[in-house]
Amino acid sequence: MNVVNVLRVPTLFWRALASINLTIVLCLLLAADVLWGYACIKWRTALFIPLNDLGIVPWIQTYGLGNLQHTSWFFLLLLLLAVLALNTASCTLERVRHLLAARASLPRLRLVAKLGPHIMHAAVLVILVGYLASYLYTEVVVGTVLLPGRSYTLPDNAGSITFTDFIHQPYQGIRLDVFQGEVIRPQAALVLRADGQTWEATLGYNRPVRLGGYSVHLDNFAPKKPGGMRLNKRIDLHIRKDPGVVLYLAGIAMFCLGIGAYMLDWRIFWEVRK
Repeated sequence: MNVVNVLRVPTLFWRALASINLTIVLCLLLAADVLWGYACIKWRTALFIPLNDLGIVPWIQTYGLGNLQHTSWFFLLLLLLAVLALNTASCTLERVRHLLAARASLPRLRLVAKLGPHIMHAAVLVILVGYLASYLYTEVVVGTVLLPGRSYTLPDNAGSITFTDFIHQPYQGIRLDVFQGEVIRPQAALVLRADGQTWEATLGYNRPVRLGGYSVHLDNFAPKKPGGMRLNKRIDLHIRKDPGVVLYLAGIAMFCLGIGAYMLDWRIFWEVRK
């Protein structure tokens, strides 16, 4: 093999990696793998529940490698997503390179509009990296139960949570008799302390509380009916510190920016057509 052929190998590899045909094949393989994973999760749900609490590395070392007949699809999913991310990145860089090379022949507004889809592709990559960061570096505190008047101190003394009262809203409709009298909107009154400051907050199922870099979520509560409000009041908390949230928000902002540029491209086309 001569020097010219050796130098052509990286170029051919880059073109193959940036090929739209590879994208189509990866999407089909991902669809098949997700269907396989759906069946595995449905049959062995207990194997995958700890994934949200342990993180991906401890889960792989325990549940994942110990049950390969039910978890192999997950390892294949990670591999396919990694290749898809490389394919998306190389394809985007290749298209952007061509656009920048032709920027002298394009109006500036038109160039920005043409970059819209590539900004959205980059946003998807940022969101995927956010998911990876969440599974690798998220700190999770599970099994935290608070009774009225009790407090919990976050790791590294990042703050403390005191449960003061339980506010309930029972169902009083007529359409769903099975839920008659059940608490449908639980709310816990909390007192939060951090950095020498104290303030009150309300915690609900769809209303988490942030404190010291942690997000506090309501996992369960008791009692379930207003008649038992004087006995056994408690809330079960799910506390996590997720570094991927910043990347999610950045990815969403980039995606919205890309959509705006794409709509600008459509508007330019419409004006030219008129």
